[in-house]
Amino acid sequence: IVTAAHCPIGDSAGWWSARVGSTNAHSGGTVHGITSFIIHPSYNTRTLDNDIAVMRTSSNINYINNAVRPASIAGANYNLGDNQVVWAAGWGTTSAGGSASEQLRHVQIWTVNQNVCAQRYATVGDTITANMLCSGWLDVGGRDACQGESLV
Repeated sequence: IVTAAHCPIGDSAGWWSARVGSTNAHSGGTVHGITSFIIHPSYNTRTLDNDIAVMRTSSNINYINNAVRPASIAGANYNLGDNQVVWAAGWGTTSAGGSASEQLRHVQIWTVNQNVCAQRYATVGDTITANMLCSGWLDVGGRDACQGESLV
């Protein structure tokens, strides 16, 4: 299972589990224990560069046609062009200070030019690297991943 490296940092794998095959946060599907995390060896906790990890489950995950499928992982030379449709999904909060969503939520957003993204984030002191994907609704806003969700 692919996740953001900053999520499990400092946690014991035994504290984590993964619900597979359900869009509900607390029901349906199959719950798998997590036995270990494999954090990207170049993950940087300060800049969040290489913010990716793999969670190893305690049991095999059974694929179910439209509910559970393996993720497609892009190769090292894959480049997603500017203004391409991408989707963000998660169970995070839907408002500041709100409670987590019980139902999986998703939103369509678009890739943002890496140089434009880097310039905008530089104004608040953040660095955007070539390992990061910028997305959103540039100059419009109003669409976001749920707060508390990290997307890879």
